[in-house]
Amino acid sequence: MPTPRIDINLNKIAHNAKTLSSLFQEKGIDIIAVTKGVCAHPHIANILVKNGVTILADSRIANIKKMQEAGVKATFLLIRTPMISQSESVVLDTDMSLNSELSVIKKLSEFALLHGKVHKIILMVELGDLREGILPSQLENTIKKVLTLKGIHLEGIGTNLACFSGVKPTTEKMELLSSIAISIEKKFRIKLSMISGGNSANYNWFSTTKDVGRINNLRLGESIFLGYEPLTGRPIPKLYQDAFIMTAEVIELKNKSSVPDGEIGLDAFGNKPKFKDQGMIRRAILAIGVQDVMVAGLTPKLDTEILGAGSDHIIINAKKEELKVGGEVSFTLKYGALVTAMNSSYIFKNIKTPITAKEYCAIVEEKDKFHKKKTAIMVVKENNSPLMSLQDSDFNLIFEKSIQKNYRYLVRKEVYEKIGRISRLLDNQGKKLIIRSAWRSFEHQQKLWNQKVSFLKKKYPKKTVEEISKIVSRFIATEKQSTHSTGGAVDALIYDLQKKCVLDFGTNDGLQIDLNEKCYPKHPSISEEARKNRKFLMELFENEDFVCDHKEYWHFDYGNIGWAVEKNKKYANYGILKESYVQSAALDYPDKVFFYL
Repeated sequence: MPTPRIDINLNKIAHNAKTLSSLFQEKGIDIIAVTKGVCAHPHIANILVKNGVTILADSRIANIKKMQEAGVKATFLLIRTPMISQSESVVLDTDMSLNSELSVIKKLSEFALLHGKVHKIILMVELGDLREGILPSQLENTIKKVLTLKGIHLEGIGTNLACFSGVKPTTEKMELLSSIAISIEKKFRIKLSMISGGNSANYNWFSTTKDVGRINNLRLGESIFLGYEPLTGRPIPKLYQDAFIMTAEVIELKNKSSVPDGEIGLDAFGNKPKFKDQGMIRRAILAIGVQDVMVAGLTPKLDTEILGAGSDHIIINAKKEELKVGGEVSFTLKYGALVTAMNSSYIFKNIKTPITAKEYCAIVEEKDKFHKKKTAIMVVKENNSPLMSLQDSDFNLIFEKSIQKNYRYLVRKEVYEKIGRISRLLDNQGKKLIIRSAWRSFEHQQKLWNQKVSFLKKKYPKKTVEEISKIVSRFIATEKQSTHSTGGAVDALIYDLQKKCVLDFGTNDGLQIDLNEKCYPKHPSISEEARKNRKFLMELFENEDFVCDHKEYWHFDYGNIGWAVEKNKKYANYGILKESYVQSAALDYPDKVFFYL
């Protein structure tokens, strides 16, 4: 993947937009999505529209035209008060605009008449932040003149706070805007459709006020894309703060002094830098600089420290992180960093496109077919690793009751050791590993198959035997195809000792799992909690070199043909162990917890 790049998760943006829209609608406030912070990227614009946003706002006409040319279907609002020189383009290329200058509005009227259009405007009111806006004392006089202009429709009034002077959109400010709206409607006998109270900085006001008054609209960018409230920088509950991730490549990594050697003057940008003496440190240089992004708006995801930046480089203290030349370092972004990065032509924009559940399942099915073809011809070079009983170990485990009598939860020695390490990791987090199943004989596997067939026959009495078998085969392998017969497969879940329950993985009720397509590990239609728990479980095993089954988030393979295919190995280490071999070994070693072949 190219670097530097910004990874853009459309699913998380969609989630934030839907969550905020629903939240503000609870008090009758509609949202407009502001696209200037993402340079009006068409993929992002489309995902906003698909998730219920009807008005998109930008400060550049060029950005609005870009979205229109990409086929984005929305109402477009110009949020930077128009340049008089662009009046014709404003009328032709936007549906409405924020305005504060009567001379500009008159020009918009001229071009609206020329082109047979009606252009909607929102008059901005100055409430203390000292950016754009008409002083309240002059507003009525302006409206009086605006209402005489043909081709112009006064859609409403609005204000902008926090952006320039940091003035907070308090209850008093919002009550003032509401009272101004009421006064205007009464004096001029008109109805204002939109009273736009501000931007993402209005979140705290909204959260604490019981009465929003006449405020029925907010213009949101920062909170949708970055999931936090701008005035304090605090995350907004239930939103993602990592929909955008910046990544840069390490181009140098050396132990150097933390302070320069020599007389200090001004740096390349006219500043006199200061350095903290930390002795010798591991200094990493990244191939990205202030020409690409506002470095002050980057927060490292690893335990590193940004020491400074030049046009083309960011220098960090790598501390104890295991970085290497050619490796990557990632950052979350504040709004300034997002705006500059998205507008930089030097940064690759990597869109993570969401797919539907149907599309995802089709991909899994195709991958599974290919996997089965390769496992059928995978070579096995049995390494004679012994089976060991997890039940006889001193690991802190929970064992799900088996359908098979006297079940010992046997696994190969290497798997045994890996389970031990996973168990100890969970011990430190107040959790326990649940072992659902391990080595299974052919007889055991057939019992599971028969049990599921019997259950489905009762559930679907009108289905044929062939139809039932097809359903069962999606999740339970036939006796000779199951990797459980190798001793290299483990089925596992996690128990939370504090909550005193099995974690929610999306298809389970405690230990009972409903076998359906949502069992596919990364199914898009599961809850965020289930997604997080699956990721946690899978990473525990994947960090120990296991591979997760394509269709079962609880099934993990190591050393067998399933593992060998996924890891691109030339051969598997574990072959099938028949029950006769295991019983024979048990007789030969009655006092052992392991059984050699």
